Amino acid sequence: MIYRVGMHEDDSTTGELPILDIHPESFVSGVDDRPIGAYPPSPPWSERAKLLVAAMGFVLALIGLYVIRGAIPIAALAGLIAFLVAPLIRLAHRRLHLPSWLALTIAYIVVFVGTLGFSYFLVNSIVASISDLDLIGWVDDTREWLMEEADDEGRIVVLGLTVDMSGIIDSLGASDSGDGSGGVVIDAEAALQFLGTGLAGVRTIAGMLTAIITTALVTALVAIYLNADSRRMHAGVVRSIPPGYERDGLMMMEAQKSVWRGYLYGQLVNSLITGFLVFVVLWAVGLPGAFLFGAIMVVLNMIPTFGPILAAIPGILAALLSGSTRWPELESYWFALIIAGIYVVVVQAQANVIAPRVMGIAVRLRPAVVLIGLIVGFQIGGLLGSLLVVPIIASIRDVLVYFWDKLNDRDPFPDVSPDTATSEA
Repeated sequence: MIYRVGMHEDDSTTGELPILDIHPESFVSGVDDRPIGAYPPSPPWSERAKLLVAAMGFVLALIGLYVIRGAIPIAALAGLIAFLVAPLIRLAHRRLHLPSWLALTIAYIVVFVGTLGFSYFLVNSIVASISDLDLIGWVDDTREWLMEEADDEGRIVVLGLTVDMSGIIDSLGASDSGDGSGGVVIDAEAALQFLGTGLAGVRTIAGMLTAIITTALVTALVAIYLNADSRRMHAGVVRSIPPGYERDGLMMMEAQKSVWRGYLYGQLVNSLITGFLVFVVLWAVGLPGAFLFGAIMVVLNMIPTFGPILAAIPGILAALLSGSTRWPELESYWFALIIAGIYVVVVQAQANVIAPRVMGIAVRLRPAVVLIGLIVGFQIGGLLGSLLVVPIIASIRDVLVYFWDKLNDRDPFPDVSPDTATSEA
């Protein structure tokens, strides 16, 4: 049905009111019977509208990050895994000419099997190292030392400070039967309480293991999807580059990839070399549990500056408590000083010899900036934040340098030749 409506203005030729045919659907949609392609594009937004939309988008992005803050570590870890596995996928796809889905599947099967095998070897070696440490003997020695050094009121003096250890000494002494036989008095109520505490601990451990396994599976799935969609995401980023800025956008992408590849792979190789050196040297001087302390160095050395220092503490304490198996006549405190000197030499070697060679100039950050960044990263993201804060700072630095060069009418990438090629994500 078509409605015929008279206009308010008079027709200048006939003197009659013109008639306008209006379709009923135009009251709802504001369109006529023309096809969609016949309509002109929408008018461009004003500068004020663009600024308003950009500000609203920024606020909504911050709100979204706050809402999903609990999932950010999982997403970051998944992205890290996907980034590290990507070269293996590209190798299988380009060199072996396998389909993308098959290269992705094989790469993650290799990573999964390798992780299981390495974990099995690592756990067995760490358990053997812990058994070499004789932790029960450490507890007995600590008990005897406390009983000998404490006065009648249960206080000991450590470095000029008086420490009240009466509660600990009472709990240690209460286990003795008191008849000189060295037996232990077992109280039924205490035994039941201990059993209940043990069962609660088992439930807690089971819950932790379930959470860890679930988180690992979710992280692996997210990483797989990220690798599967990497080409589309890379193409989407390239298409989003504004016209006229294609060269700058592609070069900035290459700079960011160089920072993350150089830092992550370099830091991984650096940590493996440093941990192996610690293991070999500590084993050579006869420190029990040398493999365990080498593994600790591999993990903590991933954290710049503070990591190697934290990794040295367990080894020095073990040397102080256990002594050397190769030089049993050497006093434990002298052996602890030797171990401390070994850590200093190894850490200085990795900082001044190993790291520059395996990492090159990946990040180029001042030590003070790294220290401040580590503190902030640990407060925000814990151990994962400490691991990723250095490449994040380096990436932000490159973006800020680009803006500064553009503000000063300088070419941000003056050394780029016309035939420079870009790589895929």
